[in-house]
Amino acid sequence: MQKSTVNNMSRLVLTRKVNESVVVQKDDEVLLAVKVSKVDRNQVRLAFDADKEIKIDRLEVLEKADK
Repeated sequence: MQKSTVNNMSRLVLTRKVNESVVVQKDDEVLLAVKVSKVDRNQVRLAFDADKEIKIDRLEVLEKADK
């Protein structure tokens, strides 16, 4: 199975406030919830909730692992 890359992913651009969330779904099943937990100057803190089988990582970590 080929790994997903940023170029072939679906995309959603939106604005959220602190404590508002976004969910990622597949076949009507919620795979992941992302909540804005803090905003401070030029940083946003996000909280990710998903089943333990789903790996969550930063893009730069994934790209480094692919090299």
